[in-house]
Amino acid sequence: MVALLDAAKDDIQCEDSIVNEPDNAKGLDDIETIGDYLGLFGADLIRRLDNEYVPVHHPGVDEPLEILSEIKRPLFNAQAHVTTALIKGFKNHKRLLLIGEMGTGKTAISIASFFALLNEVLSGKGRVIYMVPNHLINKTKREVGILLDQKLFEVNFLENYQDVIRLRDSGKMKTPASKIEVYVIARDTCKLGYVYEAIPKWVERTYSKRTRNNDIEVKTAFKGWVCPDCGGQLMKDEADGPVPMEYEDFYNRHGKPVRRKNNLACSNQVRLYKNPDPEKDEYRECGARLWAAKNKNKSSFSGEMRRTSGTAPRKVSPADLFKRYFKNCFDLAIGDECHELTGGSAQAHAFHVLMGCAKYTIAMTGTLMNGYASNLFELFFRMFPKRLIDMGFSWGDVGKWIDLYGVREWVTKIKKNDDLNSSSNGSSSKTNTKEMPAAAPQLFTDVLSDVACFIQMSDMFEVLPELREGPLFVPLNQERKFISCSVRIHHKPGRKKRKIKKGMRLLAPSWYLEKNLSEVSNRLRRAVEKELQTGQSVLLGSLLNTLLSYPDVPFNFEGVYHPHTHAEIVSPDYRLSDRLLYPKELELIKFVKGRIKAGRKVGIYATYTGKLGTLQRLQMLLEERGIKTAVLESDVKGPEREEWIAQREREGIQVLLTNPILVSTGLDLLGFSSLYFYQTGHRLSIVRQSSRRHWRIGQQNLCETVYSGYQGTMQELAINLMAAKMSAALALEGQYSEEGLSSLTEGSGGSLATELAKRFVGNKIEGVASAESIWGKMTIDASQLVIAAPPEKTESAEVESVEDQPTGKHYYGESYEAVLLAWAADVIPSDLIARFEKQIDFVVSNVQGGVNGLSLSRKSLLENFELTWAPEQAHANEMDFRRWVYNLTNRPVRLTNESEGAWNLEVFVEGKKIKTKTKKKYNVSEGQIAFNF
Repeated sequence: MVALLDAAKDDIQCEDSIVNEPDNAKGLDDIETIGDYLGLFGADLIRRLDNEYVPVHHPGVDEPLEILSEIKRPLFNAQAHVTTALIKGFKNHKRLLLIGEMGTGKTAISIASFFALLNEVLSGKGRVIYMVPNHLINKTKREVGILLDQKLFEVNFLENYQDVIRLRDSGKMKTPASKIEVYVIARDTCKLGYVYEAIPKWVERTYSKRTRNNDIEVKTAFKGWVCPDCGGQLMKDEADGPVPMEYEDFYNRHGKPVRRKNNLACSNQVRLYKNPDPEKDEYRECGARLWAAKNKNKSSFSGEMRRTSGTAPRKVSPADLFKRYFKNCFDLAIGDECHELTGGSAQAHAFHVLMGCAKYTIAMTGTLMNGYASNLFELFFRMFPKRLIDMGFSWGDVGKWIDLYGVREWVTKIKKNDDLNSSSNGSSSKTNTKEMPAAAPQLFTDVLSDVACFIQMSDMFEVLPELREGPLFVPLNQERKFISCSVRIHHKPGRKKRKIKKGMRLLAPSWYLEKNLSEVSNRLRRAVEKELQTGQSVLLGSLLNTLLSYPDVPFNFEGVYHPHTHAEIVSPDYRLSDRLLYPKELELIKFVKGRIKAGRKVGIYATYTGKLGTLQRLQMLLEERGIKTAVLESDVKGPEREEWIAQREREGIQVLLTNPILVSTGLDLLGFSSLYFYQTGHRLSIVRQSSRRHWRIGQQNLCETVYSGYQGTMQELAINLMAAKMSAALALEGQYSEEGLSSLTEGSGGSLATELAKRFVGNKIEGVASAESIWGKMTIDASQLVIAAPPEKTESAEVESVEDQPTGKHYYGESYEAVLLAWAADVIPSDLIARFEKQIDFVVSNVQGGVNGLSLSRKSLLENFELTWAPEQAHANEMDFRRWVYNLTNRPVRLTNESEGAWNLEVFVEGKKIKTKTKKKYNVSEGQIAFNF
């Protein structure tokens, strides 16, 4: 194996040199963290590692295999060492794990591995089966063609079960291979099979009985499922013994058939009639299968054809065909992105079948662990069954696995009951258990250490540029101002093209989003707290998704309703205006404009897409400013996404917008060296995978990844918790830090989604380590992760700040109008001067009535009028100053009730006036009403 232990020893030595300083721990009583422990006993640990753990391949001592030099495109040094370690590892184990950080070239390593393996064992001829995500089929073939000579291999795609049948009928698999034969099958295709339908018949027999009053009463004589083979009633085991199976045992509440462990086969005892005495006779279990393939046309017992309801495709799972016909026909099976094959899904079962068809297996992933120890159990049991059986595990012992390598939470609820009698304790208790997201460090030493090869981006740093990564938190309340934009006008065919007009968007007021978000969150919190008092709340998911998405798309808010009762919890009235520009959108625009100005392209991720329309909103805002964008949506099929992105780049797009799940595995975004998470969501593996789409082999530019969120909201908490979970997940993949090891052993209180919701409900926002501090401590040191620098200030046609205006100025003129116009030309924004000139009579009346900051005076009839301007007495805020100037130009409000000193609103109704040669100062058409305050 690759000398992972050397990396661990280097980390220990580094921490040892730090910990041995005078201020650090010197004795057992001073040990508080794992770092202190390693600092005290690091030297002893290193000596024991040297004596007891010897890697099969040491990159610093051993040389790569010579056969790797024959590859058409030479491997990088780190890739060659990992390939050599895999080949040497096959001498001890038939199945190995390749855990490599995103972008290290795992596909190239796997191709080099089967090339070297076949040359070492079978003289360069053999068969390889690839199981990859559907969008990586073409990429896999292209990588094989880049690394190997065209004369040495052939690539075949298995697109459906019919291709597998043709391969079987060709007889090719019964003859020795003439070259390297590579077969590629999509993961989704491999697992797809026929649709199941339940065979048992639901029987409900009734009889009628006449009562004394001559009323007919209908009673049920029999009700239940009947086995199609033995004809007996189907039973299931309960705590009190066997009970009849109900209708819900085969169908869910939506009426869809559901296969469960207890309804797969009939468990009735069938008499063999070997002895006339029933008590002495022998019995056997029926065991009849209760599910069968659903056909389009099916004969009934009477022989008539009947149509089935719903889909009924005529096909069979390719994995089942492999199991029947191709056992041990392949030399190597390779499964890509195996972190998605860790559960009991059909895809995981298909990969298990392919492993049984090959002599050797490589399972590749960039993110092995999702935080839970249980998600690794089935993958490890499929790959290393003998090892886990020797450790005392059986298939299905997930609970035992969690007890040994994970963390369980026991919750006991005690309910007081005063109505119980005196012989009882007056209370009842109920205990629930659930798994926590944590894993013991022994999981690495017991299972992973001798069957896994690790490669990190730090090993590839010789060919990669620097990566900058970190959060960017935006305050909810910002200074209100107008933001310029270029509005594109769509013209009908045949019309003359018009010039692009300039427009403005008003930044939302500081209280607008903050107040409404607070109201929404308070209503959700009260509803969840009310449900938690009676038991488990089903609203935690609604709370989480609403508070993560509402600040970004409040204009598409449709309310929150209870998933079961459909009662309204939050009204749709909290939907905000879509004509405003919100602070986070403004920061994104500044970021994008700054990067484009520097000649860089930007990839933007948003999680809450679809009906909420986040991507379409961002596309509109960017295109208003003349930025060319493209949106990658889910309707672009997986195999076509790579070419789709390449075509958009050829068209000259500057920004790519997409949901991160669409590009999270395999796709390269080398052209978009700046990635911006507008929304992160709460799925750690998706964030980790998609955040490295640009930092890959072949990248020439400096890379940066920014995680954006509103400050003081659920979004900030999600980013902070995700950084902590990321540190723990990296520890199991060979990147160790003090925080990561602590997270492995202590757990973190629940899944990311559940912990977010519970922290918010309990007002436990504080106490979570900031993402800035965590990103600074994570030991991906070779990549030199730093906090992303704040985006450069970009130019925008914003209003000039009032604070820069001179103070205490004096203006002179021959009339009130002249002196006010002189002041306006020097002080007020240029776009308001035209209105100021037209409404100058109103301005004079308002200033004479008294306005803070402006005062008119005239010492004598022979001298000019003097205007004194004191800006410190006016509004310093740009938006407030504009409003103040605008009010100066309105008709002055009259004091209608001077005795009480009350200012009332007057309504002026004006109609059309006779046209005269005088200039209109107040133009109101007939029937209109003008309101003045």
